[in-house]
Amino acid sequence: MAELPQIPGYRLLKVLKQSKRSRTFLAEQQSLARQVALKVLSEEFFDDPALRQRFVDEGKSAARLNHPHVLAVFDIGSAGGFPYIATEFVPGGTLRDRMQVPMAPVEALRITRDLASALDYAHSQGVVHRDIKPSNIMFRGDGAAVLGDLGILKAQSEAGSMQIGSPHYMSPEQIEGESGDGRADLYSLGIVLFEMLTGRPPFDADDPYAVIAKHLTEPVPKLPEAFALYQSLIDKTLAKSAAERFGSAREMVAALDGFIEPKTVREPRTEAMRPTAKPAAARPAETQVFGTPTVVQAAASEPAPRPAAAPAPVAPVAPAPARAYRQAPKSNLPRAIVRITLVIAVIVAVAWGLAQLFGRSAPTAGAGAGASDKALAQLGGTQGMAEGILAKAERLINEKKWSEAFDTIQQGGLSPANKERAQQVRKKLVQAMADEVGTLRKGGNNDAAEGLLAQALKMFPDEPALTLLASQKPS
Repeated sequence: MAELPQIPGYRLLKVLKQSKRSRTFLAEQQSLARQVALKVLSEEFFDDPALRQRFVDEGKSAARLNHPHVLAVFDIGSAGGFPYIATEFVPGGTLRDRMQVPMAPVEALRITRDLASALDYAHSQGVVHRDIKPSNIMFRGDGAAVLGDLGILKAQSEAGSMQIGSPHYMSPEQIEGESGDGRADLYSLGIVLFEMLTGRPPFDADDPYAVIAKHLTEPVPKLPEAFALYQSLIDKTLAKSAAERFGSAREMVAALDGFIEPKTVREPRTEAMRPTAKPAAARPAETQVFGTPTVVQAAASEPAPRPAAAPAPVAPVAPAPARAYRQAPKSNLPRAIVRITLVIAVIVAVAWGLAQLFGRSAPTAGAGAGASDKALAQLGGTQGMAEGILAKAERLINEKKWSEAFDTIQQGGLSPANKERAQQVRKKLVQAMADEVGTLRKGGNNDAAEGLLAQALKMFPDEPALTLLASQKPS
């Protein structure tokens, strides 16, 4: 390991966590004789002024948030070329650790409520987390849940950048590359709640790319019968469309309060109640797809208020007047294509070098979590993002949004690893448009049929199926 940095005023005790971008140490803040978590930027990034500035800006974003279930930032500075952020040290471990044993539903719901309360506050400050997952949820010594890894928080007004996240916990809009809003956090929190109740995430596969596709295409799975009471809560939180989820984190808090005491006061469930699932170690790791995670600790706790009577389970909740999200505007497709093209140019060079070294350029399904996660890290998640884009194109085809589907296929096919997949979706679009032309002709709607055929030929001028239709004039 590299030599420990010298940070005046702090005595470094041990490494807590290390990532490519930073190291986090348990340290003693000597002026106050207290333990802190000290995150220090790695030396290899010292020559990158933009990353150095982003590191400091992230600390400032987290420092302005003051909530019992959000990390407290104590200090930000630089010493000997080492930018650092000092935060409260939280010794209680992570939710990932805690989920190794069964959890009572009341415990899972109260943890979720604490985190929803923290998100309500963060969203009110214009900040969205975008990477809610069990390893970013930690516990103080008294057991209070706190939201960590706040170093990757982004302002809601910051649009046009690639979205970050981990495959098992990403919202559909993140996968499709849209900026989104705080409802993406609520989706991820719903995934975490489902996993706390059942011991497994709702969308799972050995290949991270398959997980991404399931978020976009598969319906929300049913909870085991023992937890059917909470199905309406899960369904609303995990709606594919952000507009169909809770309008704000505050609404989610109110809904959770309706399920906490007395409805969930029961004996902790036994291992037999949990459905059979792969051990946590066997599941794919919480791979960071479009960003590198950083380490954050947490702050003090606040008792959650309890309702006097138990309301009905998640009937549609009246929208809260504050912090209700507007639908995020659609992204500018041509600009997105240019942006992704620039990224792909770099990725292709990296992938080519990896292919020469390892004899392959992308992970294969069934290769195992380690291989998939390694490939995701090497390719920066670009193939996974392209797969999400192509899955979106298939949805647009089913909705008969022909032009949008065509543009989306063009965008998703920019990744060399996704060329074959893009061709499959392209053929699906051609066939769907040809079938629709035939249906319109049979129904006697010849003007609409010829208009659609002209549109299809403009997109695909050399497709035999379309040229054949053009030669078969309607009677």
